[in-house]
Amino acid sequence: MWLAQLLDRNRQCFPDKVALADAYRSVTWSQFHERVHRLARGLAALGVGHGDRVAVLSTDRIEVLETYFAAARIGALFVPLNHSLAAPEVAGVVERVRPRVVVGESEVLRRFPDLPAGRRIALDEPAFAQLGAGEGGAALPEVADTDPVAVLHTSATTGQAKGVTVDQRSLRSIALGWLAVARPDQEAVLVNCCPLYHGSMVVTLTYLAAGATAVLLPGFTPQRALAAVAAHRATHVWLVPQMLRFMLQARSSHTADLSTLREVLYGAAPMPPEVYAEAAERLGCGFRQVYGMTEVGGPFVTLGPDEHPAPGEVGEAIPAGRVVPGMSVRAVDGDGRESAPGAVGEIVVRGPGVMQGYWNDPAATAAITTPDGWTRTGDLGRIDPGGRIHLVDRSKDVILRAGQNVYPSEVERVLRLHPAVLDAAVVGVPDPDYGQVPKAYVVTGGDPDRAALQQHLAAHLAPYKRPRHIEYIEQVPRNPAGKIVKRLLPT
Repeated sequence: MWLAQLLDRNRQCFPDKVALADAYRSVTWSQFHERVHRLARGLAALGVGHGDRVAVLSTDRIEVLETYFAAARIGALFVPLNHSLAAPEVAGVVERVRPRVVVGESEVLRRFPDLPAGRRIALDEPAFAQLGAGEGGAALPEVADTDPVAVLHTSATTGQAKGVTVDQRSLRSIALGWLAVARPDQEAVLVNCCPLYHGSMVVTLTYLAAGATAVLLPGFTPQRALAAVAAHRATHVWLVPQMLRFMLQARSSHTADLSTLREVLYGAAPMPPEVYAEAAERLGCGFRQVYGMTEVGGPFVTLGPDEHPAPGEVGEAIPAGRVVPGMSVRAVDGDGRESAPGAVGEIVVRGPGVMQGYWNDPAATAAITTPDGWTRTGDLGRIDPGGRIHLVDRSKDVILRAGQNVYPSEVERVLRLHPAVLDAAVVGVPDPDYGQVPKAYVVTGGDPDRAALQQHLAAHLAPYKRPRHIEYIEQVPRNPAGKIVKRLLPT
């Protein structure tokens, strides 16, 4: 019962220390522990039992984590739902997982009128606070580490999100491996800028395991994040690179007190070298890269502050880092054989952090799992002699131009190096002569100088890598994790 053990340990060691803070209140480890156990009994009294699902539909706030821990304490599975999805998308997830109850903010629940009315619980209304408020009650059950604890949905950059079933053993393995190398202490204060409905929330659970305080934001804005770091004297902040870019651009970044920051944790998308260089220069703190995947338990690779380049020495890309203790990683070729040292292959992962499988989808589970038990990430990369993983691109995004591989991430990186380019996305489009050619979608700050951009590309890329077509758009579509949603680009 990893999450129960986490609560028991921190209540015992740090009873009066703040565990969680949000826009409305804060709770100590002792208060968090008590509320989770009362809420667990309240859910049990409603008929929620072992193996049932508890869906959660809310912005980030303390009650969300209370519900996650309470469901886990009675052997139920918590199912975070993305409140930014359209009503039919949420309804589809609910139909697939069939939750016993849906817990959510009243305003958010009203946006989804087709959810089962009899199974709704508004977490910001008195009835939720009273749930399990009575004294006594039946003893809570024992829960095994191998029991499923959550159904976490993927970011769905290419289609319908898949439900990833993880057990408590997965959360424990990733947390202990991560903490062994990142080594945060109980004095750490983590401002979490990422949504708790995504697999990235495992990062927050991991820092809670160390006894850290987690500060939750109801939604990201650069001003809100900067204010939270200053107000809570945060030592760590967890975000995606686009969020960091927006924070640096905010006027308040020059006046906010960020002097307590020790580390900026970033992940979900490549860090643009120019953003890292500016942030490292201005913030003067360490940076930690987080490379993870919901299917393998979340953050399974990290690059620590000591391995990051100096601000003026950033190369073409920053390595993802080394695998955490307890997990194993390889790069393999198309036949599943381990790639030669330094050769590009698909990154595969094995270890106790890996998911149990996709929810009620054995065919999809089999498609991502190799016969000898490795989980395929779909990411292409190479592993250097020091064990550092260098990511190249997503395997499904690689453009095959007349037999030559073009990696969209490389072209996107070069495009963003141009001072007039604010953002860029690259995809492959059919071509009668070459099979596929790169097409770029570019966001600029004004009227684009097309000739200057072509000259820039010619100076940095081989001819076969240069986009044959460039379309200027107002915004590159990204999901809340900062990943480009290429299926939403104009056709």
